[in-house]
Amino acid sequence: MELEAQVKQHEDKLKQHDKELSRLNDATLEMQRTMNEGLARVDESNKFLREQNGRQSEQNQEILSAILERNTRSEELEYEKRKYEEGLAHETDMLNKTNLWKLILGIGGSSAVIFAFIMELLKFFRG
Repeated sequence: MELEAQVKQHEDKLKQHDKELSRLNDATLEMQRTMNEGLARVDESNKFLREQNGRQSEQNQEILSAILERNTRSEELEYEKRKYEEGLAHETDMLNKTNLWKLILGIGGSSAVIFAFIMELLKFFRG
């Protein structure tokens, strides 16, 4: 009888182990399903972030291109302005020299006319 009791006890323990293994297997399957769902969400999130990153990169490239174009145009305008100012300074310098000669000739001519007028007045009054 004792042997039958031990066999019965062993069978009960085996049934308990089978139930525990079944429960652990169910828990493992549930964990696997949960992990798969989580990974699927992570994959979708990564896909969305990659697309968003691509759009952001395109926008950044457009902004950078616009800035570089603006800087290039600004440098060109600065160069043209500097050349214009240099040319203007040279022309002003030339005008000043030309005006100086005109002024000297004008003063000389005016002085000659005034001198001739005074000489004529002196001749007229001396008689």
